[in-house]
Amino acid sequence: MRKILGLVLVPLVLAAGCGGGGGSSGGGTPPPPPPPPAQVIAPPGPPNVERIIVDSGPAGLTLTAVNTAYVSVNVCQPGTNTCKLIDHIEIDSGSVGLRIISSELAGITLPAVSSGPNAECLAFADGDSWGSLAVADMELPVSGKKAAGITVHVIGDPSVGAAPSFCQGMKTENTVADFGANGILGVGPFINDCNSAGDCGHGTQSANYYTCTAGGSSCSQATATLAQQVPNPVVTFAADNNGVIIELPAVSGATQASPTGSLVLGIGTQSNNALGSATKLSANASTGNITASLNGTNFQIAYLDSGSNANFFHDSALTVCPAPNAGFYCPAAIVSENATLTGAGAVTLAAPFSVDNAVNMFSQNATYTAFPDLSGPAIDNTAFDLGLSFFFGRNVFTGFESVSANTEPYFAY
Repeated sequence: MRKILGLVLVPLVLAAGCGGGGGSSGGGTPPPPPPPPAQVIAPPGPPNVERIIVDSGPAGLTLTAVNTAYVSVNVCQPGTNTCKLIDHIEIDSGSVGLRIISSELAGITLPAVSSGPNAECLAFADGDSWGSLAVADMELPVSGKKAAGITVHVIGDPSVGAAPSFCQGMKTENTVADFGANGILGVGPFINDCNSAGDCGHGTQSANYYTCTAGGSSCSQATATLAQQVPNPVVTFAADNNGVIIELPAVSGATQASPTGSLVLGIGTQSNNALGSATKLSANASTGNITASLNGTNFQIAYLDSGSNANFFHDSALTVCPAPNAGFYCPAAIVSENATLTGAGAVTLAAPFSVDNAVNMFSQNATYTAFPDLSGPAIDNTAFDLGLSFFFGRNVFTGFESVSANTEPYFAY
């Protein structure tokens, strides 16, 4: 899941992001991850590799995006060639579903779902997004992967009226400026946005469904069946649909301007997506979480989340930046950390990273968009969120749950 914080400098304003997980820590000496020189990034192109860019974000932002990975998505009216290529769709391994800001769909008309709930409120870590449910065909334009007739979330669509009070939390994220992207491609570990446990009831998940009257004059809470929920788009592809790999290069020094990488579709389905020497950490089948330990503290909720633009965790030994930048850490000197991640079966893996002074990094590199040493305090002190900061220089796997094979989701690198 995403988390948007603000790092305020004069005249620069920059944004941050976060995800979710659960389990218990294990002991022993974890194996080290592969060194950066071993990294191989698959070139974008057919049949299964999409281009990623980490840049300052789409037009219309009031905050400059940092550590945010984007792809482009071709969205089409079902069964037609009436399409619109939408850039700056955020890649999020901590949520599920294709969600587009309604203003970015100008020029095409997506039909509403034909039955069942027709609106959704999705709760992110920092705020809520409200909008209608529609049907679309989609294509990832570089790899050529296609999905037909999938349910998508149209955020900020006025046809379902104003968000109900339940969906007006700490922040509403219904515009490009508030959302930090033109949309989001959620490629998290589950097959739909309430995982595979069954119907999506109201108030029990981050996804909450509604049935709204024409024009949005009134909306009532609704239950969504598995078939009615917003799906993980990758799962709907004909092939290469069991997981994704986010491959971003190591960043030279503390920062870098607009690096590019690859979103590889499928795991173990092509010559370019083998698990190889990566260590697999099986996650909790219900939550998609693993566990972590750092400096003697055990975190029962841990995950690797590309939708978070920093590593978020609680550490009282680290200095928090002064207001209004208290969403980040500002140590006097760079701090080297070495966490241990633990998956099912007590499989462990070292997770080394560094924490640098956020205010200094941004003020000294005002045009840069990639910050591998960016970290901040977590909203939940029991959570350990390795965000996009951790992804630089690593190929990070997110394996999807498989209901038919009764297998759990997993992370690997």
